[in-house]
Amino acid sequence: MALRVLNLVGKEIIQFARDRLLTAFLFLLPLLQLLLLAQATGQGITNLRVAVLDLDRSAVTRRLTAEMDNRDELVVRYFVRDEDELRTLIETGRADAGVIFPQGLAADLFDPARTAQVRMVVDGSNSLVGSVALSAVGAVLTDYGGERLSERGIVAQSPVELRVTTYYNPTYNTRVFSIPAQVGFITYQISLAVASLGLARERELGTLEQLIVAPLGRLELVLGKAIPALVIGAVNFLLMLAVTIHVFGVPLRGSFALLFGITLLFIVCEIGWGVLISALSRTQQQAILFVFILAMVDITFSGYLVPIQNLPLALQLIAQAVPMYHYLVVIRTVMVKGGTLAAVWPHALALLGLGAAILTISVRGVSRKLD
Repeated sequence: MALRVLNLVGKEIIQFARDRLLTAFLFLLPLLQLLLLAQATGQGITNLRVAVLDLDRSAVTRRLTAEMDNRDELVVRYFVRDEDELRTLIETGRADAGVIFPQGLAADLFDPARTAQVRMVVDGSNSLVGSVALSAVGAVLTDYGGERLSERGIVAQSPVELRVTTYYNPTYNTRVFSIPAQVGFITYQISLAVASLGLARERELGTLEQLIVAPLGRLELVLGKAIPALVIGAVNFLLMLAVTIHVFGVPLRGSFALLFGITLLFIVCEIGWGVLISALSRTQQQAILFVFILAMVDITFSGYLVPIQNLPLALQLIAQAVPMYHYLVVIRTVMVKGGTLAAVWPHALALLGLGAAILTISVRGVSRKLD
């Protein structure tokens, strides 16, 4: 019995070794994902984008700005002219926090009878990012008010008072940020899995040859396999969205029509990859394995687990070609921030372009594989 089992094990190993591409995926991609995730999570939250509104324009505010920029957690990315511009940067996701230095701040710092106040606006949609930004800015103000003034022989009777306004999620509830991303990821899984099984199932059942000789163009064949996956993905999204809103209490502050329309674009992108995987796979099991491998890569580059800005610059550029990255930005912006098309159009346009490119690759791949 043991010999028969060992012979079967040997046969399986030989089959894996013959499929060099699959073997490389099985061993190299998990290692790559571990390296990327370990590097991103090991560094903590860094380079949070800060917008500064400096109404005082003094040496003190310039020093405070430099101190913020010197911290690993923060990078001063924008200098704005008014609060409306600062609010727009936060609403569109280009800034994670804003710091407002009021006029007369320097005078208040050097006047023992006054309390210096600094205002801060935080994007609370991501509770972890918001709390890190708040802690880092607070540490800068405390250090300056306590240490710098003491070094110059000035006794500060009270530290700088930081007044915080938190947008979208004032209680820093982690569900508000994480559950919309989970909806996006599950929609991704369902759409990709269903689409990837279509042609592979036909091949296993022995009916693929009948489809090949049927009076169907390759585009028609792809559409026939893609539309059911689109319907299933859309229905699953609607069900999960209802549960998210009515059971978990996550608000939908933006337009449902906008979110649903961009969701359909996202599903089309993933269906394109799924149909291509289905054409390349010899069995349904192999198709699911390819889906698993693709999912590992997409999770790494999507911002689902760690912020994209924690990745090296080259990997941030690669993330721009991952549909799930753009969709997670959209679903969080529309649901949590109430973002309009003006806030998410770059990501919607990216999904439209990626969808067209992926479907083109898919149709050509199916044609090449089946002809």
